[in-house]
Amino acid sequence: MDSWSRARADLARPEAPTGREEFGFLTGSAVVIIAIAQWTDPGTLGELLLLAPAFAAFVLRGLVRQLFAELFAAAVIVPVVLVVGSEGHLEGTFFLTVMAVLYASWHLGSTIRAGLIVLVSAAAPWVVAQRLAPGAGIGWTAWSSASLFTFALGLALRRQRALIDELEQAREVLAEQAVAEERRRIARELHDLAGHTLAAVLLHVTGARHVLRRDLDEAERALVDAETVGRASLDQIRATVAALRTDERGTDPSLAGSADVEDLVEEYRRAGLVIEASIGPAATSPEGPVGTAVHRIAREALANIARHAPSNRVELRIDTADAEVRLLVADHGRPAEPPDTGAGHFGLVGMRERARALGGDLEAEPSSDGWRVTARLPLAAAPRDQVLRP
Repeated sequence: MDSWSRARADLARPEAPTGREEFGFLTGSAVVIIAIAQWTDPGTLGELLLLAPAFAAFVLRGLVRQLFAELFAAAVIVPVVLVVGSEGHLEGTFFLTVMAVLYASWHLGSTIRAGLIVLVSAAAPWVVAQRLAPGAGIGWTAWSSASLFTFALGLALRRQRALIDELEQAREVLAEQAVAEERRRIARELHDLAGHTLAAVLLHVTGARHVLRRDLDEAERALVDAETVGRASLDQIRATVAALRTDERGTDPSLAGSADVEDLVEEYRRAGLVIEASIGPAATSPEGPVGTAVHRIAREALANIARHAPSNRVELRIDTADAEVRLLVADHGRPAEPPDTGAGHFGLVGMRERARALGGDLEAEPSSDGWRVTARLPLAAAPRDQVLRP
């Protein structure tokens, strides 16, 4: 961007509105400045009346949310120059021009426009001291320096305002992201829980239907197992809903972890899946978010097999190496249809989110005789592991 383009962009920046709460400060400051100037260097009634436009400019600045800075500065500087330049009285009213510079540099987005105002304000005391009232002993250097100082102060206040606005925008974005992440987490938890429950219950019911006519005891056992799974899942849903509706008190029921994968395997074996499991001794040690993720990924993978290929033989392996836990769930038999990842199907999405949230990765792909899910999770969870808490 060339210099001319940058200048046009600067001039196009808007002026920040004056807050209603600033009205009292503006009018009060003008009254105090004029009163002190009259007390220290009295002027005539006519000179005081000549300052009326300057006082009115401060009143308008407080009432009108967007008053052109140039108009405000001119309405202040011109009366002050005329009053002080006539007889050298009321020198203290130069504070009004200093205040005008402060507000112009603070509220104006354009540094060029604010710079022009401060140049006029800084030159005004010199014009009065050297041209209009040379014998009045006006200390123009102090007043010009005050204008330059308040210009720098106004720029600092403007930068502070911009930073506050940026922080507020960032806070809103973070709040929206937190809400979206919480929705994804709740959806993931409910999907995992409901998917596992329905898959296990359906396997038990299917088994009961197959043996109903030839083995009533076995059918009854399958139905009892289905009822047990359903009740346990109902308790988990109630606990999850209660945790979402109440404050964290450290009394939430513990989450299933990697040490509970063996129980999960036995549950699906009773439901009818043929599972060959190999779980290393160290693979049951991860706790917290990593252990929970291992259990949830394994549960979702087994639920998918139960839904899509219940007759296939299942291979499940969990081991640890290179400071990470590795999980493999694969089924062998007939090639299965790829799990639906369209609208309303979030199993694979949820598994991948769990792995990524901990700094790991997950792959789900068809094999020659089924489907394979492999996950690698670091034993030391990444900082984002907190998103997995229900």
